[in-house]
Amino acid sequence: MRHPNFFNEVRRIQNRFHNLFEPVWEGGHAYPALNVYSDQDQITVTAEVPGLSPEDLEITVAHNLLTISGEWKEYTQSKPRRIERARGNFQRRLELPVAVDSEKVQASVKDGILTLVLPVLESEKPRKIRIDVKE
Repeated sequence: MRHPNFFNEVRRIQNRFHNLFEPVWEGGHAYPALNVYSDQDQITVTAEVPGLSPEDLEITVAHNLLTISGEWKEYTQSKPRRIERARGNFQRRLELPVAVDSEKVQASVKDGILTLVLPVLESEKPRKIRIDVKE
């Protein structure tokens, strides 16, 4: 019989390994799973966080590094016969393609999906340069 923390340890190692090569790989199986969308005004990140409340999550933005961490709590209803859902601490880091305004980041959770809207700093946005004509 395997120790109940075996799967947690496998997930922890998988997260660490994935974070090493995240810039190389697109996709993968790190936890929580992320989708990232962007345009010139903002970056939107969605993450699967079923069963977690805002109090279970911590989100930080430093420079262009987004970190999502939290804890899936232990199940205490009864002695489990089988455990497939994640438990324990997790952390996911994502290098953002541009600097964002950390003071204006919006975060919400609905139906187990965390949505982060990260506005791009004005200085990072492309701008049109006017060309003067000299005679």
